[in-house]
Amino acid sequence: MTEDHEHARGDCTCPHPWPALATVIEGRAYTVAPAPAHTPASALYLAHCTGCGAPYTRPWKRLGPVSRAA
Repeated sequence: MTEDHEHARGDCTCPHPWPALATVIEGRAYTVAPAPAHTPASALYLAHCTGCGAPYTRPWKRLGPVSRAA
């Protein structure tokens, strides 16, 4: 099995695949990044591409809350 994160199932249609990933956990948005193995959060929640919305089905890790600052 390959570890190529750009070719995860749920193909991203962005010009540059998987430009950024996010997930929502209990109503709060988090930025996430590819990880070598599932974390507790990635085992329970689905991440998605922030550009096209494609589901990211590979392991990921949380980076922090999504900022809404202007």
